[in-house]
Amino acid sequence: MIKRNYFLLIFIFLSMYLWSSEYDGRYGWPVQKQPKSIIVCKSSRNTAEAMLLESLSGLAAKAVNEERFDEMIWIDTENKAYQKIFQSTLSALNISEVKEMDLWSLVDYLVQRKVVAGYILYTLDKNIDRRKITDYSSNVATVYASLLSGAMIDESLVKQANLHSLKLLKDVREESLESCFENTKNQLNNCSALSIHPSVTNMRDYAIAHKLMLYADKKELIEKVLQWVCPLSPILGWGCGDEYDFTSLISEWGHYSTATDWCLNLPLISSVSGKVALKKANEKPLEEIDFRDTASFHSFVMSDGDNMQWIMGEFADSGCYAGNNGISGTGISWTLCPINLSIISPFTWNELAEKQHPRNSYIEYGGGYQYPDLFAIKRPNRKELLRKFAQRINYHLQLMGIKVFGFICHDVKSETSKEAFQIYAEELKGITGMLAVQYFPYELGGDIMWFENSQGIDIPVSTATYSLWNEVNPQRPNCGTPEYISSLINRDVIARKQKSVLSWTIAHAWSDFTNSSKVTNLPATGFNPVKATESLLSEGIKTVSVNELLWRVRMKYRPGQTKKMIKKSVD
Repeated sequence: MIKRNYFLLIFIFLSMYLWSSEYDGRYGWPVQKQPKSIIVCKSSRNTAEAMLLESLSGLAAKAVNEERFDEMIWIDTENKAYQKIFQSTLSALNISEVKEMDLWSLVDYLVQRKVVAGYILYTLDKNIDRRKITDYSSNVATVYASLLSGAMIDESLVKQANLHSLKLLKDVREESLESCFENTKNQLNNCSALSIHPSVTNMRDYAIAHKLMLYADKKELIEKVLQWVCPLSPILGWGCGDEYDFTSLISEWGHYSTATDWCLNLPLISSVSGKVALKKANEKPLEEIDFRDTASFHSFVMSDGDNMQWIMGEFADSGCYAGNNGISGTGISWTLCPINLSIISPFTWNELAEKQHPRNSYIEYGGGYQYPDLFAIKRPNRKELLRKFAQRINYHLQLMGIKVFGFICHDVKSETSKEAFQIYAEELKGITGMLAVQYFPYELGGDIMWFENSQGIDIPVSTATYSLWNEVNPQRPNCGTPEYISSLINRDVIARKQKSVLSWTIAHAWSDFTNSSKVTNLPATGFNPVKATESLLSEGIKTVSVNELLWRVRMKYRPGQTKKMIKKSVD
């Protein structure tokens, strides 16, 4: 028996070593090689031209990956966040000068350099309604563009394509996405897939650069693609139709959504991945928390931070969000996507890390948009995949110093949720706690569940007590405006008769209270409603970061363990 146990231990340690050695730190994202120079081309408001430019950018990036070209394309944009990223990218790549070309000069140049072999003919879907699709051929064309090195040409651009001596490589106007997948899947990269409406131009450059499959709204095809994609992969873009429907499918096959359909220039931005030193989150040290203070404490947590396109875009500069000068004076914390940012846009993460104040926590939100209770339920090895996913998350949390892990579930109290929470507790080393939000309703009354980690220490999973959301719904009695939510918080503290109340509110990132509340700082969305709610709290209620709140939860309900940890931290 002793000999058997000995070999079992060797097997376990060997398995752990092989797992740790095989993880490349990419979090499922493919590698983009770096260019030696950059070409800047202005974007076009003409959708067909914008689609063409996306394909050219993708083909240049693909050629760089295949080491037969050394230049990449930056699609010019007026977005200030991306302009900052561009300048940082130039510096990281040590590029001091860039070429500038117009669209058709760029076509000629890439044909001359044998980056573009011809064109793929398609019909542009002019219906921008996410609920309706009339033509899928732009998605089919994107797939063949990567495989045949063809520029994407809509019917409206054929005459210009002929003038520039582009030859027709393939006409995909009659080919379905289903047929495209069956015909090409053995040539494509199954590290990811792009979910995109055929009228949206963005992210096609990234899909072409890495030979990814595209899908839109047809569930039968989505199921086949998601099953084919390697588990634990990022699914790019955004779905068509109901949010829960397409996100649940991604989760069920063991992937995570990135919400990237409006991201720009990801091939070039991601080329600096691994070359930029990552900054650490700035959380309040444990020894600086005054546990003798028995006041009531409350935190506000902003929703939707797993949305990469938002965080990479206006988030850091917007006065409604991280760009507001009043943030350091309030107890707001942010759900974010630090792991994915650290891989794809490390400059975005570093800017946020520099902005962080110790009163404001940064929360890794799900490791991407996924539902833990549904994660990998369609795979035969759900538990194994959950554990590998948690181990990857842990690797990056340690790297960036993030102490709180949050997520959104279909059913927080389900057995499959609890199974995931237990694995998270075991694998996420050194986290303070976890935050659980339900898809509907967000707020679940502030219940706390406990899960023992690998050191025998209980880790709390805390649910939101209230939701700051511009909605009147009889099924959501703890949801509403700043005036209403502040009154509920005050009421519940008074009802406890001097006992310390520890609770938090999830703030809906997109709710606009202009017509439903007397928020004085306009616009009445994002941070300003949170600030208004806080200003209406009773004097005996203090707002803190959610990381501090979770430490106070641990001290209140698990004082022995917490005191030992404080002593160990001080020593």
